[in-house]
Amino acid sequence: MPTLINLNTASAKELTQLPGIAKNLAYRIVSHRQRHGYFTHWEELLEVREFPEDALDDIKKRASLLPIAGVLKEEFGPRRLKAKHLEKPPRSLKAT
Repeated sequence: MPTLINLNTASAKELTQLPGIAKNLAYRIVSHRQRHGYFTHWEELLEVREFPEDALDDIKKRASLLPIAGVLKEEFGPRRLKAKHLEKPPRSLKAT
């Protein structure tokens, strides 16, 4: 099994090894991380412009959101998760 790529420490070049992540998106992920801080919840990636939501499940299999060495768990997160990320789309009701 390949080594997981930590999205909080990976370079743009490393990020391109993930499914659905092209070079331009990798640079936007690194830029977002530098401006807003480390990712603490998977859905925060959806804040990155043009992030492929449909690739998120595949990315979770090959990546991690581990804290950075020297950062206490209490200082790491969670933080800026938006309510829309927690809302699940309503299930369609099937007639029985």
